[in-house]
Amino acid sequence: MVGFLLLLLAATAILAIALAVALVHTRPASAPAPPAVPEALDQGPADPAFERFPLTALRADAQTRLIAANARARAQFPSLAPGRLLLECFGEHRLAELAAHCLETGRAVEGEVRLFTDDRRTYRVVAEPVPGRGGRECLLFLTDLTEAIAYQELRSQFVANVSHELRTPLTGLRGMLEALADEEIPLELRARFTNRAIAETGRLEALIADILFLSELEASPGDASERADLCEAVRASAEALGPLAEAEGATVEVRALGRLPVPLTERMARTVVQNLLENAVKYGGPGARVSVEARPDASGASAVLIVADRGAGIAERHLPHIFERFYRADASRSKGLGGTGLGLSLVKHIAERAGGRAQARSREGFGTTMTVTIPMAQVVPGPRPGLGPVDGTRAAPAALPTG
Repeated sequence: MVGFLLLLLAATAILAIALAVALVHTRPASAPAPPAVPEALDQGPADPAFERFPLTALRADAQTRLIAANARARAQFPSLAPGRLLLECFGEHRLAELAAHCLETGRAVEGEVRLFTDDRRTYRVVAEPVPGRGGRECLLFLTDLTEAIAYQELRSQFVANVSHELRTPLTGLRGMLEALADEEIPLELRARFTNRAIAETGRLEALIADILFLSELEASPGDASERADLCEAVRASAEALGPLAEAEGATVEVRALGRLPVPLTERMARTVVQNLLENAVKYGGPGARVSVEARPDASGASAVLIVADRGAGIAERHLPHIFERFYRADASRSKGLGGTGLGLSLVKHIAERAGGRAQARSREGFGTTMTVTIPMAQVVPGPRPGLGPVDGTRAAPAALPTG
């Protein structure tokens, strides 16, 4: 994908260079040279194509002094000044070297440089020699590759993480299947290995489903016509997690009155609630006390989902990373509990896709509170639940309330 993008940009640059060269050659000989402008960049001949060119474009003389810069260049590098060497303008030897090599050889050259704008960014530079008023000059076209490189690195990291996460259960499965092939293995051990193999298969299915869902979210933009009731998603998720809460001895308090329409599909809404609620029950510890609340915010414009537990909490150093893919504050415990490492990442992507946000607040020994805010799809008529005291029903471990 990045390679195709680079080829496309290179082709665009070559076409622009040809246009610029043609314009330089076709300028009437009788046209007077433009006056020097001390406070602004000398834009040289009246050249609308150069000024409006969609890439950052510069023109330098035979001594690599800056002659002109188009509008994009001036916007990206406000400190550019005429008559200064490229090295002085950018403080980057590589850019000046590319221009000098182009001027010396009379041939087009290209390369990558890192330049400082508001931050360090990587540019692809194409330098093309052109005739000028005082001898040979050089046109330089800069294409910002920072996002493309970052995307490539993210994709490579994601592939590496997925490969690792898939390899772990597959390795376990292979070992157990090889053991089951031994006819002399005791029946009790055979049954235990079979159950473990089934569990690993389930973990693989969950991981693959999460990966596909995450890819689907990233590939498609949000649809304003999507509608789901966040309160209904809370009630349904709490009911579905009843067996897990019973197994963990957890008590879950649900506060989700009325309706809260949000621009999500039912699957997305259920995924957000269920992932947060399942984490709270699992990591809250035996006998955990978990609360889940869905209500409008104070302005009535957004829906707020709050899931809180009183468990062990999350160390402060982990909080900035918990929404990253496959990040685990306690890797050994997470895998023991059957997590895929993508639950919170899905929550974040779904919230942001709908124009919202996901936040975490935690303190070791005092539990964790997860808050998701999503703009509502429409104004909810009637009383607004959650602005005053909210009535909730505390469930016994075996039966979760539904509102």
